[in-house]
Amino acid sequence: MAVSAVRNLFQCPRCGLGSYEVGHLVSDDEVFCVVCLEEQGLQIRLQRWEETADDQARLREPLAA
Repeated sequence: MAVSAVRNLFQCPRCGLGSYEVGHLVSDDEVFCVVCLEEQGLQIRLQRWEETADDQARLREPLAA
């Protein structure tokens, strides 16, 4: 059995919490942020993406002076 190097990551655009903070509370098929839903009753859709082993930070171009 092969282990996949792809991880499903997410972040809430409202509260800013993501897979590193509350990943153990959220399953892969949940759509709404559990923190915003339970604490404030808001249905905020999670932003999701896949992280692979070859992902690197994308740096923006230098700002003009």
